[in-house]
Amino acid sequence: MKSKGIPGELPHTAPSETLQERLLKLRPYVREAQEGFRTTWNLKPRRLFDFLLVNVLEGTGTFTIGGTRYAATAGDLFWIPPNTQHEMRGDAPGTRLQYIHFDLIYDPRRSHWSAHIPGGTSDLSGWPSTMHPPINDPIIGSWSGKMEGHNPVQITELLHRIVLEYNRSQISTLAVAGSVLQLIGHLLGSRHNDSTLATHHVNAIENAMRQIQLHYDEQINIETLARQHGLSPTHFRRLFREHYQQSPRDAHLAEKMRRACDDLVYSDLTITEIADRIGFTNVHNFSRAFRKTIGQPPSAYRAGQPLP
Repeated sequence: MKSKGIPGELPHTAPSETLQERLLKLRPYVREAQEGFRTTWNLKPRRLFDFLLVNVLEGTGTFTIGGTRYAATAGDLFWIPPNTQHEMRGDAPGTRLQYIHFDLIYDPRRSHWSAHIPGGTSDLSGWPSTMHPPINDPIIGSWSGKMEGHNPVQITELLHRIVLEYNRSQISTLAVAGSVLQLIGHLLGSRHNDSTLATHHVNAIENAMRQIQLHYDEQINIETLARQHGLSPTHFRRLFREHYQQSPRDAHLAEKMRRACDDLVYSDLTITEIADRIGFTNVHNFSRAFRKTIGQPPSAYRAGQPLP
């Protein structure tokens, strides 16, 4: 007997078989997420039980992953699969990094562990039940080494969100897992250039965004920024909004707020000191902007109160 249609049923397009497999299998679990500056450092060859994703924000270095050597610089992203030999070095005066250790397939029988695997650890055969299983995906399963084609600004923002949320809760929450899935989705989508802008305009706008983020504590001059990238201020604003769905000034304020959130969570600076550090003339203007952007006062955010 033919089953009846669902009341109000509409045509529905099912995901591709590959996407169905991803939806069924991918269950991210983050066990460490950090962002910070390291002076000159050197990590000897090692292997890991889980995935490691490293985003270089500032500085230079050399990463060797699976036998391939890469020169690392700001904007580079590195994907290190489980049981893949790798070594990393950061040059003087230092590097600012974001990184996460994570499982792509959460399993309560395997995923509940935490360890800092030291350099020089290349044989993990004694702990087979802890090793993350291979990813049977034609694209994700092939990822290793330096990632290409992604948007560095969006990756930095997603990783910042993961780092902040993970360290506020100290566990891999649904919000953390959701952000990891969003990051994976971005990396998958970056294989196809869906921007409507010409390549040279994309490069100019993304370079401008990096300048905005690096100089978050300074006043932003749109005219100067536009001229540095060979554009008129009006054309620059239009291209920037088309690419990022926000204005340059909104992007500048958003970066100030991200830095403020970092300081509120990780530092002992007073709210007045944080306001001064990120470029506000007084704490009242900072508190007003923070409440409008984040949805609660800085003191409530620091205390870990849930957003209203």
